[in-house]
Amino acid sequence: MKKNKNKDLIRLGEHIRIERLKRKLSQEELADMANIPQYQHLGKIERAEVDMKVSRLFSILRALNCKLEDLINLD
Repeated sequence: MKKNKNKDLIRLGEHIRIERLKRKLSQEELADMANIPQYQHLGKIERAEVDMKVSRLFSILRALNCKLEDLINLD
């Protein structure tokens, strides 16, 4: 049975990707800046294939120098 991706995770992943691209960063560069062990994991986050820990989210926010509101719209 195919797992349905969580719509919130999809939107979050898309917004992380958008912010990364705005800064002209590769997945590998952002992963390094956010202390994510393997840059492939960042790809999984962007594709909503993993549900990351909150601590990982905050690492990404710091690396992108953006606010949570920039990535998450609760409306």
